[in-house]
Amino acid sequence: MRRSLLDPGCGFRSLLFWHKDTRQLVLSDSDIKRELEAGNIRVDPAVQPADIQPSSLDVHLGNQVSRVSDAHPAIRRVIDVGHPDIGTIFDELCVTKDIPEDGYELGPGEFILSSIQERIALCSRIAARIEGTSTLARFGLAVHSTAPTVHATYGGYLKLELSNHGGLPIILRPGMKIAQLIFEYLKTPSVGTLQSFWQGK
Repeated sequence: MRRSLLDPGCGFRSLLFWHKDTRQLVLSDSDIKRELEAGNIRVDPAVQPADIQPSSLDVHLGNQVSRVSDAHPAIRRVIDVGHPDIGTIFDELCVTKDIPEDGYELGPGEFILSSIQERIALCSRIAARIEGTSTLARFGLAVHSTAPTVHATYGGYLKLELSNHGGLPIILRPGMKIAQLIFEYLKTPSVGTLQSFWQGK
């Protein structure tokens, strides 16, 4: 039996619908549209209708790529993730450059970092996962290593961990469809807000 609840966990009092005994539900295209209109999912620049899929939202590649350098004391042949400043000095560890107009050539076995073009913000009752697309995956492109989770209350530009597992270089261009967001309702709203080095970035 379906019932409507006035959601207390989001900034806007919109009607959400879910099954009483279901812990989580993946949002459909109509759910995504409703939550965008209510402001419970915020995307800037505004979502284009063609980017809303039956159960996901397409997102696009930003205009910069980064790679970890070896110029900081935290890195000596291996990356010391236990270094006391590893989080706060992350920007110092990376060499960032703009993607050329003709694209960035990601070679076989190469690993780089980038961001999506859109700034995303979620309310306390909606979480998400960022996943690759089947088309790009067939050519060996992975968009995350082990970190697909987007927590409720997140706000910022989602980072991409791009790897080429194929045998040929892959051209990456700013604005290309690079990944998809799959949204889920939480059973209850989160109590706290996300505490992360990446929050707001």
